[in-house]
Amino acid sequence: RKRRVKCPQCRSVTRLPKNGAAGLPRDTSRTDEHSRTSRCVSCSVKGTREVERQTVVVWCAKCKVALCTNHLTEHILSGQGPSSHTIIGLSERDQSTDAQKGNSPALCGEHNRPLEYFCKACGVCICGHCATIGRHHGHSQIVTVHKVADELQAEVQTKSKKIKDVTLPRAQRALEQVEKVTSELTSRADQVQGEIRAASRLVVAAIETCEQKKLQEVDDIRVVRLKTLDRQQEELRQHTAALEGVVAFSEQLAERRRFGSLSHNSIQHCEVNIVGVLTAVKERADVLDKVKFLETPDHHPHLVFSSTSEAEMMQKASELLGTVVSCEATAAQSCIEGNRHKHTKPGQSVVFSVIAKDRQGKTQIRGGDSIRVTWSRLPAADMAAPAVEVRDKGDGHYDIVCSPSRTGDYEAEVFINGGKLATTLVVGCCVLDDLQEKWFEFDSTECQARLTISSDKQTVIYDGQTDWSSALASRGARRGRCTWKVKIRKSQKMNIMVGVAEKPGLTAQRDNFMSAYCWFGYTGRKYVLGKWSESIRKFKVNDILQFDLDCDKHTLQITNLRSRETAKIENLPAAELFPYFALANHYDSISLEW
Repeated sequence: RKRRVKCPQCRSVTRLPKNGAAGLPRDTSRTDEHSRTSRCVSCSVKGTREVERQTVVVWCAKCKVALCTNHLTEHILSGQGPSSHTIIGLSERDQSTDAQKGNSPALCGEHNRPLEYFCKACGVCICGHCATIGRHHGHSQIVTVHKVADELQAEVQTKSKKIKDVTLPRAQRALEQVEKVTSELTSRADQVQGEIRAASRLVVAAIETCEQKKLQEVDDIRVVRLKTLDRQQEELRQHTAALEGVVAFSEQLAERRRFGSLSHNSIQHCEVNIVGVLTAVKERADVLDKVKFLETPDHHPHLVFSSTSEAEMMQKASELLGTVVSCEATAAQSCIEGNRHKHTKPGQSVVFSVIAKDRQGKTQIRGGDSIRVTWSRLPAADMAAPAVEVRDKGDGHYDIVCSPSRTGDYEAEVFINGGKLATTLVVGCCVLDDLQEKWFEFDSTECQARLTISSDKQTVIYDGQTDWSSALASRGARRGRCTWKVKIRKSQKMNIMVGVAEKPGLTAQRDNFMSAYCWFGYTGRKYVLGKWSESIRKFKVNDILQFDLDCDKHTLQITNLRSRETAKIENLPAAELFPYFALANHYDSISLEW
């Protein structure tokens, strides 16, 4: 019994040969890589160097050994030939071994048993011994390998379905959008280059026209100056001839007197005549000698061309051609046009307008920006978001069409080219009659006893005498912009206050307006937290006052639609503000206009 040993790998019992462990069968799982080498292992006898080993050529499947040519001959001569042993080529042996490895079960490295379980706590596959008596004993999350495989397969299928249904289409849409933007950019770049070339041709034509104009100016100056010079030249010639004539005549007279042959009486008579002639010549010479040539031109005519330097010329040419900019709209400059608070009925649409502007605050002249709307607040957490349609007008203006299906308040954020606008959209969806556009009314719970509210809650009448009574609207605003109009229907002394106020703490201070931001109708003066300041002229009966409240900029602007006067209150508190009204005379009445 001592001559029998058990294999630690396969657990089979084997009789120990007479030559000891050297005669045991080879462990093919451990010597497989060594047997795949190109040198014959049987050649490694005592005193043989590695370089003297022969190259293996065949494999004996029964003996599990690779043989060179010499040892193959010895193998056959020893009676272990093809008749009793299976001798195959090395490539065939490799394929057979790999197939056996692929079909054999994975074994536990510690207990040499099949890996049939999975420990979720450790995240490894284990055998039965590991789960019952091994180091994984007591772990609660031990399941079979098949169950783990099923769970992983289900999870992979779920993720694959999500990728297929959601992520992949989103990536494809993004890819299509990038391709679309790339195509549009290429097309737009070609178009801009064409516009630059056309502008360049216009600039060149303008320069050529300017060149002809400058040349013509030089010709006109030359013609005018040549006429002047010709006139001066003719006058100088005439004057020179006259001077020469006087000189010649005076010389002739002197010559005749010197050699005269007349008698004494004749000479005396001639002298008298000569005196007269000389007097006339002297006067003529004095006149000619006193002529001043003030218009005589200088030697160098002042006609020069003041040329523009090359740098200035390049700068002016660049200014003429214009500027090339990447005019992508930014969320920081873009805005919502008009009122961001709108109401509608279930199933009906409401439209908001977005103005896309670039970094310089200029409105885009073309469309193509990416507009996205995300609903940040819904009437119920489990309800679907309303349908949204973005209409590109092609001139930097976009219409956002929202169609809520259920009543309630909705709030949405608008993104343009990936950036979020500072202003949000608010949609109130309720069942209204003809008052669909009226986003608030007089709140009966916030009106003092001396005020009477009409049945439609759009008109308030004062029934007291001289004490102030005030009221608030049913809804306020904390963010964005909203607009409303107030009509003064009747008033004796215009003791009317209109504006906004905070709701908390208003009741205790309502009569003295300490928490209100408003205008006083009798004087039109502005009243802010107990302080008066000049504003617009006083109100009149039938005046319609429009109020524009911008909660993001903390401003309230009033516009008298009759006189077209405007005034503004700034630095409003960052709180919810309600339209505010106060009356003080009997039968005074105001109403809301939409």
